[in-house]
Amino acid sequence: MKFRQLSLLFLAAALSGCGILKQKAAEYHLGKARRTIASSSPAPADIEAAFASIDKALSYAPGSDRAVELLEELSAAAARNGYARAQELEAASLKKVLAANPANWHARLAMIDFLSARGDTGGLEAQAAQAQGVPGEAAARYCGLLAALTARSSALPWLESEGYLALNKSPEVLLEKAAAYSAAAASVQALKAEAQRLAASDPSLKSSAPQALSSAAEVASADALRDPQALKRVLDFNARSAAEEPFRKAVELSVQGNAALVKKEYSKARAFYQGALNHYPGLTDARRQLAETDFQEGASLAAVGGDRKTASGLLYRAYGGAREVIEAGSGSVLPFVKPEKFLGEVYALKAADLAALRAVEGGRLRNTTKLEAEFKAALDEALKLNPEGRLAGELLDRYNREGF
Repeated sequence: MKFRQLSLLFLAAALSGCGILKQKAAEYHLGKARRTIASSSPAPADIEAAFASIDKALSYAPGSDRAVELLEELSAAAARNGYARAQELEAASLKKVLAANPANWHARLAMIDFLSARGDTGGLEAQAAQAQGVPGEAAARYCGLLAALTARSSALPWLESEGYLALNKSPEVLLEKAAAYSAAAASVQALKAEAQRLAASDPSLKSSAPQALSSAAEVASADALRDPQALKRVLDFNARSAAEEPFRKAVELSVQGNAALVKKEYSKARAFYQGALNHYPGLTDARRQLAETDFQEGASLAAVGGDRKTASGLLYRAYGGAREVIEAGSGSVLPFVKPEKFLGEVYALKAADLAALRAVEGGRLRNTTKLEAEFKAALDEALKLNPEGRLAGELLDRYNREGF
């Protein structure tokens, strides 16, 4: 019996000594990396050697938070010195860490930050799934929920941005992104509720979770869900697209019109928008874009010295179209478009029409005093609704310099 106890004590001491040796080995390699980080202009070979040193340190201590911190510092320092592969090597190191220790939450959070900065929504979704799959007791599950919440919350603004860009490119991508956005938002809400439920059932979970992870989850989810009305608009759009074929067809035609307008194919764009309105007369976006098409074509024609009457006719029609949208008082029905921005851009379009008519018609334009007042009122409203609008800002600068 005594022999067995002595054997166990010897084994424990050996394992303890092994742990200490590993810690010392990890610290040795981290020390080498620190010297490179402290260098004012390390050579590429030194940077690569420093990444290798951190990899070696993490092989000895896969749960080391300090090693992950140094990895982030090294990547930032290398990037500042113009080393092109810094982010690539950082990501590769983080993947190795997480493969060795999926519950290294510092590394998990660093990887989420890395992917979020690049808008890698697929990578963020993979991180969310992996985090939720980390084995362990309640503490591991809670941290996994926080990491998944951070990842999916970080993806939501990128999905919104991708959806907004699709408005001028592809109806298929728009519908896909709208569905993905609503699904991701629902997941964020569910993950947040589950994390809160777990924390309420066992308060120790919240205090034991890494502070950085808890903070990241809180900030990212609050930002992702900051605008409930925006989410509601996407949900309403998805439901209407699925239930009403005329609406869906109108959306598809309107987005195709946007793609044509970007290419300055005015006749084709106009046909798409008119087709959209034939299918669904309430699609305010298509009506607004018809006015935009007339304005762009009229202004372009005038700029190259084209027929004045044709240019003026297009600009007058654009002016009437913008007024019609404003008087209707309804905003965009498409997703990812803020109501204030939509109306602000319509007012800016009206002001731009009036400015263009003044330039094209010159002394032939009647009631210039009244039209100038209307121009100023439209411009003021555009800036109030959408202060960052580029067109309104340019019109204001020109008006301040040259007047109406």
